[in-house]
Amino acid sequence: MPADPVLVIDAGSSSIRCHLVGIDGRVTGSTSRQWTYLTDPGVSGLAREFDTPACWTSLCDAINECVAGQGRIAAVSITSQRQSIVCLDSDANVLYAGPNTDLSALFAGVALDDEHGDLLYRTTGHHPAFMMAAGKLAWLRDHRPESYENVSHVLPLADWIAFKLTGVLGCEPTLGAGAGLLDFRDRTWAGRMFEQLGLLTSPVRIRDASDPAGTVSETTAGIPPGTPVVVAGADTQCALIGTGALDPGCAGIVAGWSATVQLLVSRPVLSEDMNTWSGCFQLPGLWTVESSAGDAGNAYHWLASTLFDHDESAFERMDSLAASAPVGADGVMAMLGPAAMDMSETAMRMGGLVFPVPMTLGGPTRAHLVRASLEGLAYALRANVEQAERVSGIPAHRISLGGGMTRTKSFVGIMSAVMGRPIEVAEGPESTAIGAAHIARTAIGEFSSLTDAASSASTATRTLDPDPYTAADYQDLYQQWLETQQALGRMPL
Repeated sequence: MPADPVLVIDAGSSSIRCHLVGIDGRVTGSTSRQWTYLTDPGVSGLAREFDTPACWTSLCDAINECVAGQGRIAAVSITSQRQSIVCLDSDANVLYAGPNTDLSALFAGVALDDEHGDLLYRTTGHHPAFMMAAGKLAWLRDHRPESYENVSHVLPLADWIAFKLTGVLGCEPTLGAGAGLLDFRDRTWAGRMFEQLGLLTSPVRIRDASDPAGTVSETTAGIPPGTPVVVAGADTQCALIGTGALDPGCAGIVAGWSATVQLLVSRPVLSEDMNTWSGCFQLPGLWTVESSAGDAGNAYHWLASTLFDHDESAFERMDSLAASAPVGADGVMAMLGPAAMDMSETAMRMGGLVFPVPMTLGGPTRAHLVRASLEGLAYALRANVEQAERVSGIPAHRISLGGGMTRTKSFVGIMSAVMGRPIEVAEGPESTAIGAAHIARTAIGEFSSLTDAASSASTATRTLDPDPYTAADYQDLYQQWLETQQALGRMPL
């Protein structure tokens, strides 16, 4: 009999998604729901907080739809966005649940960075504080003191979902480090740091992704009691595993709503100027150096809405347009957000679309604008791969590409040429789900190791070699883009 599928819950930045993943790594069914956020007229528009009862209902609806008629499932595997935390009281009531897009702690975080920035970065591998648990707890202390005094446990989002299913508290290291709850160097609770910051925290059991969180305690959304539940870890790290990036020197690019580059290293590494991030990986003895480009699919979605006014065929049309435009888009350059990561400076900067003028000589077409936006993202990702290599001192011997932007065929070709070296491209956009399923099957004993699980998948990656002539053209164009972006960055807002 064929092996039962794994149900993957992916609590991502843009939506809640559920996938059924077979033992061969194929996604056989998917559902999704949008997040629901609390609204408070008295709170800044920068603030965003989960409506946890509504979100839980949406998740259960998505699970029910995904598993309807399926029968047995091998396990539930949970992954989620990073920098999202849930604060619980002693009765497990939610006091605060903030996504990675919540900016309510902006000023509290700036104050922490001014006084303790080096401590925070050296301990958690992340900066600035307003994105991390420390900044959010400081905001809660200052603005909701009654809730703050009752905080009993702080969990990453995926671990809270696991708690809802199993009744067991825990913290997976890649998520805990990504949220700023752990000392990323040794994967222990950052208790000493929180003491120095004067913030309340109570540690929970730290469990590796290979250690099941428990079993479903009662029938939930069609999942029978006793089904194993695994917290697979951070969504980006899961995506690397889904593309087979498992060894030191492997660099994984996950180009979805945002675009992240992670380079695997065999020791904890920090950048001297705090411009990159560092974190844990699901395999022992491996850490990540992260240099992220920021907006990817988000910026591309904006361009689609602007050019095609929410036309359902916009992305298909844009792919064709990009393929029809010449290399370099006849001098059009896009700076729509993606850039080399610099977390030491998170202020807004100038950007836009730059092209030759006057218009009497011929203005840019839609094809030029679309191709330039994809080239701009590819340039930014190359800059981040090179930055991760500089910080770690390790050249990437393998570069993999996954995420939703791989649906855009012209982008994949541009990426290979801009990088000027072979890349391993995921066969489908669901690398995160595939990696999470590999982790779950290893945790429940269906595979002896993640390496065995990844090698069993029939939908891993394909190698794409760059055309040497196009790569040579892009070498000069890449330098021009870098210089133009630096010039724009010096312009005042």
